[in-house]
Amino acid sequence: MRDLLKFMNAFVDGYGFAGVASSVEVPKIEVATRDFTAAGMAGPIEVRMARLANALMCKMTFEGFDPHLYETLDITEGSLIPFTCKGSTEDGDGATHAHSVTMRGFVKVLDEGEWKDGENVPLKLDLSLRYYKRERDGIELFEIDQENMIFRVKGKDLLAEHRANIGR
Repeated sequence: MRDLLKFMNAFVDGYGFAGVASSVEVPKIEVATRDFTAAGMAGPIEVRMARLANALMCKMTFEGFDPHLYETLDITEGSLIPFTCKGSTEDGDGATHAHSVTMRGFVKVLDEGEWKDGENVPLKLDLSLRYYKRERDGIELFEIDQENMIFRVKGKDLLAEHRANIGR
């Protein structure tokens, strides 16, 4: 058994929501590809295009009506909100590991769902992200900043030469 998530917390604009945040669906990283075929090939192959196929999205769910959460959810044009999720996992041998997801983006969907008397009403957020960084034990696994053309995997900047080639 490897890295079983034991605990997590979510932060919105630096404010922690322990006991309020209930789930986070971290962004899916899908690399853009295109089909390539040429003479002498038996068929097309996919070629990576050094960019993401889709915008980075994240889903977060919070339980109940927390007034501080609503205060941080600025939906005005141009505002980007920092979101951070931290997790603690434990290996089968008992070693713990710190996991961190750092994001910046805006709230695309704010869903308060159906209100029923006497029941909890979760607040679901769909976030459109501009920035995403994933770490384990302080070691960077991914850092993606679409607007600044940064795509790093395990500290290696995959687009550094491309940025230099186009004067960025």
